[in-house]
Amino acid sequence: MIPCCASLNIEKSSPFPWKDDKNRPPLKDTFSHLPLLEEFSIPFIADIHTHFFPELVMKLIWKWFDKVNWEIAYRKNDLERVEILKKNKVKLYTTLNYAHKKDMADSLNLWVYQNYHKFEGVIPFGTFYPEPKVLDYVKKAVEEYGILGFKLHLEVGKFDINEKVLSPVFKYLEKKKIPLVIHTGTAPLPGEFTGISYFAKYLQKFPEIYTIVAHMGAHEIEEYASKLEIYPHLYLDTTMVFVDFFATGENTDSSLEILKKYPEKILFGSDFPNIPYNYSHPVEKLLQSGLEKDVLHKIFYKNFLSLPLVGENKRAFLETELNLADS
Repeated sequence: MIPCCASLNIEKSSPFPWKDDKNRPPLKDTFSHLPLLEEFSIPFIADIHTHFFPELVMKLIWKWFDKVNWEIAYRKNDLERVEILKKNKVKLYTTLNYAHKKDMADSLNLWVYQNYHKFEGVIPFGTFYPEPKVLDYVKKAVEEYGILGFKLHLEVGKFDINEKVLSPVFKYLEKKKIPLVIHTGTAPLPGEFTGISYFAKYLQKFPEIYTIVAHMGAHEIEEYASKLEIYPHLYLDTTMVFVDFFATGENTDSSLEILKKYPEKILFGSDFPNIPYNYSHPVEKLLQSGLEKDVLHKIFYKNFLSLPLVGENKRAFLETELNLADS
């Protein structure tokens, strides 16, 4: 099992530069974003892009990252990582994982079902792969396991999102209003089936499906953003875009204009735990970017709450306890 940069095999050097290699943000938690959240009256963070895998799979992913000198800030077990999220004021987060071969996705969905309930604030996400009976196990994940969303990684999975076997699955998810987080962009590295040309065909066939584009579609952020006005349920997540680690490109500051233009279509994402800096770094970068307060509120939690992910009871609890209804 290998992560997003699957096509590269580098043992000692990393292809991903830093803005200032001598002034990297620390790996250790500083919680320096917490006063800023209070300053902007942001009651909590809802993170659309956090990863949870079975322990063995996660360790294999970390082993691959080690080969390209991509440090892992939160190399902890899942229970410890949940506590870290809480300390960083993350109240809602996802169990993103993905399959890179056949006969793997169903077992990952079962693992989520068996484990997610012990995590407070978790939004259970499953995955699927183009293979026989994919519709059957996706239905089982939704109707028996209570899975609320799905993650696809087109670079790792090495499949075309437009494969015919997946069409019934997307029709089902579109009808059920089940969101997907999809890594379809060409960053950190391109894959055979990544890029806007493949994704645009998918949108044309399933225009009403709830889709969150990971990493804002980097390296083609403008191309993905151009679809936001056309498709009512298309969103972008900020994962690893506005940070000092250039895995998604060096000139993303200009993409802040997209956040200003489409404030209701952007979701905060971190890529926790597989980030080479502490959790405060991506949060602070956005909070210190000059974005208006109402835009920041939408990005950090309100847009997440507007998705068909959070049940009415949990949403009502959050709004009541934290006075969100009129904030």
